[in-house]
Amino acid sequence: MTNTIKHIEKLAGRVDPADLAKLEAGARLYLRHSNISFQVISSDANGLMVRTKQDKHLSGNYADEVKLIELTRSLFGVLPGKPVIAVQPLIYTPVLVDVVDAKWIQERMEKRHIQIEDIVADTGIEKSSLSAWVSGSRLMTQPVKAMFYFLFTDHESRRK
Repeated sequence: MTNTIKHIEKLAGRVDPADLAKLEAGARLYLRHSNISFQVISSDANGLMVRTKQDKHLSGNYADEVKLIELTRSLFGVLPGKPVIAVQPLIYTPVLVDVVDAKWIQERMEKRHIQIEDIVADTGIEKSSLSAWVSGSRLMTQPVKAMFYFLFTDHESRRK
């Protein structure tokens, strides 16, 4: 079985297997419900350093640095001897292109009087594919969202 907490083996010998299992169970819940992962960077007699990272999650609920530190200290606080827990929080930062969806594209096309044929001419992509993305009947991958985002932001910059 793979560990949810990366490099948890750095705690071996200091922490009994039952406590390690509790850590793993808690980490699995954070990963499943909030896409938060943990990595033990170092561990010694004085304490441990843990990197806590949140990635994109469907819920759209994201923790700030303070919250990541709190939940990490709470999770690892079950360790015997109450070690000092230093946390390196890595918050999720949304990508610019995540705003792109069919409605976003339609609004910009209408506002700038852009037709599907104009996008075909600019990109060389088949009209049927473009129409499916613009109508929302076909899911957009990140590269497709990026293409539309930069296509429309480039149109804005050329019009100024």
